[in-house]
Amino acid sequence: MITNRQIKQTAWSRVTTHFKAAFLLSLVPMIFTVFGVMSDHNSRDVTFSQNVNPTAQSITKAANDMGHFLQDNWFTVIVVGFVFFAIMMSFAALVAAISDFFTESTVSGFIDWHESDRTPESPIKAGLSLLTNTAFQIAFLRAIYTLLWTLLFVVPGIIKSFSYSQAVYLYRDDLHAGRDIQSAKYYIAQSQQLMTDHKGQLFIMYLSLIGWYFLNFATFGLANLFTLPYTMAIRAEFYVALRGNQPEKTTIL
Repeated sequence: MITNRQIKQTAWSRVTTHFKAAFLLSLVPMIFTVFGVMSDHNSRDVTFSQNVNPTAQSITKAANDMGHFLQDNWFTVIVVGFVFFAIMMSFAALVAAISDFFTESTVSGFIDWHESDRTPESPIKAGLSLLTNTAFQIAFLRAIYTLLWTLLFVVPGIIKSFSYSQAVYLYRDDLHAGRDIQSAKYYIAQSQQLMTDHKGQLFIMYLSLIGWYFLNFATFGLANLFTLPYTMAIRAEFYVALRGNQPEKTTIL
C-alpha cells in the first residue's frame, strides 16, 4: 500500500495538469455543494418580525397544559414521536444517499481516468457513468447503517463510515469486469473486509486535508472550485492503491 503522500501527489498532478477536465468531472457534486452553501446562508438570514414576550403566568399555564396533555396521551405521544423520528431518519438517509450517489459516480470517473491514463473526452458524462440502481441502493443502505451507528455514539459512526467507504467502487469493478452483480449488503460487507487495517490511513488522509476545508470556509466556498476535484481524485487514488490496481480480484477477499 503506497503512502498518503504519494496518493495526494498523484491526485494533485492529475487535477493541476488537467484542471478543466477534473472540474467538469466534478461538476454535479459541485452544484450540490453550491446549493448547500446557499441553503445554509438563507437559513441564517431568516428573521422573525413578531416580538413575542411571554409572561411568567402564560409560561406556567402552557407548562401545566402540556403536562396534563402528556399525562393523558402518553402512549399516543410515544407512537407519534417514534414515527416522526423514523421519518426524519429515513429522510436524512435519503438526502445523504442522493448526495453520495452523485459523488461516488464522480470518483468512479476518476478511477476510470486512472485506469485508462487518458483524459476523458466527455468529463461530465464520465462523472455520471455510475448512476445505477445498485449504486443508489448501496449509498442508501450505507447511509442508514452509518446513521444507526452514529446514534449509538459519534465515534463508531465515523469508524463505520470509513469501513463502508469503498462499497460502491467494489460494485463498479464487478460491473466493469462483467461479473455477476451482488446485493448492496454484500458490497458493504466486502468494503469492511477491504478496509481492515486501513481505516486509520483514510482518517489521517482526511485529517491532512483540514487546511483545504478551512480555505473553503474562508473563501465562502469559492475554493471548492479546486478542492472538490482534488478530494475526489484523492478518493479515487486511495481506492486504486487499496485494491492493488487489480480490479479482477476486488470481490475475492
